[in-house]
Amino acid sequence: MSSTSLDQGRIAHASLQVIDMPLGAARGGSGATQLQLVIIRLTDTDGASGSGYTYSLGPGMAATAALLEELHLPAIAGMPLEQWDRTRRHLQEATHRLGTGITQLATSAVDIAVWDLRAVRTGLPLYRLLGAHRSEVPVYGSGRATHAMSTAELVAGSRSYVDEGYRAVKLRVGMRPPAEDVARVRAVREALGDDVGIMVDANERFDLATALWMAPRLAELGVLWFEEPVATRHTEAYRMLSSRHAPPLAVGEHVLSASGFVPFAASAPIWMPDAPLAGGVSEFLRIDALAEAHGASLTPHFLPELHVHLVAAGRTTTWLEHFPLLDDLLEETLEIRNGRAAPPDRPGHGLRWDEDRLSAHRVRCAELSA
Repeated sequence: MSSTSLDQGRIAHASLQVIDMPLGAARGGSGATQLQLVIIRLTDTDGASGSGYTYSLGPGMAATAALLEELHLPAIAGMPLEQWDRTRRHLQEATHRLGTGITQLATSAVDIAVWDLRAVRTGLPLYRLLGAHRSEVPVYGSGRATHAMSTAELVAGSRSYVDEGYRAVKLRVGMRPPAEDVARVRAVREALGDDVGIMVDANERFDLATALWMAPRLAELGVLWFEEPVATRHTEAYRMLSSRHAPPLAVGEHVLSASGFVPFAASAPIWMPDAPLAGGVSEFLRIDALAEAHGASLTPHFLPELHVHLVAAGRTTTWLEHFPLLDDLLEETLEIRNGRAAPPDRPGHGLRWDEDRLSAHRVRCAELSA
């Protein structure tokens, strides 16, 4: 075999940048006003490139970038693409005593970049490389509902989604008195009618007693799911809630591995992994397989521009969440028509970063060549 063929598909160059961008008005139920990203770009010996990323709603990316520079990028320098699964396992073993969190975020960014590069090399959109099960996916509206809104504003934001063709919307609870939250959900239900799906997200803000009080009232309003009513670590609370009159429970944006979903197999049938946090595309595929084995369904958290591929390719996936987190950093956002979205029909995941906007918010960069 010639040296040229041996070099095909090897990582020749990797770059890293840290982006720190204020969000202006608080986004969603978290109340976040700061977005940090680590964006990884990989280039192979044939000149093909792919990008991946991870993020935090607040600080944390400096530590992630430091780990990537120390461990992950040197580990993939010169690596043939087909060896990523093995390298990924070695990285997990090397960071085992550090736990999840930053270690998983770092792996996620590289993993997404590797899958993007693999798809680019094959000339296929990512969802087709993964084995597409559908060409478009249903989207629910999530970005026009905050605690700061009046009830009238909440109704107006929800109705605007329906006017654009969406068939479901998500509301937030947990920052107002529980009875007031229920009244706000009821107002949206009365305004939209029974044919529009409503999801409710508490962002882990309730104790068990409050969640037990609210759950049957949400069920009476036909809520499709009750998302993260209590902290994800309280798995026994989810088991108790699931045994009462309650909407189906949803959990997962804070679960950072496939194994982390196992305790919820009997209590929360809707799993919400976030690929840039939970291990990238590789771990999402494992979570999808686990969900299929347990009869659960997946609807990923945030980031529709990437997750549209995973929903289109997944076996247990249902909804895609519309939430405008990255809009200010992209040249184009995902097009949604009549409440449905199709993955970009170009090689890779198709994210097109706005280089000028990235440069304006860049606080750190690094490069490594094999």
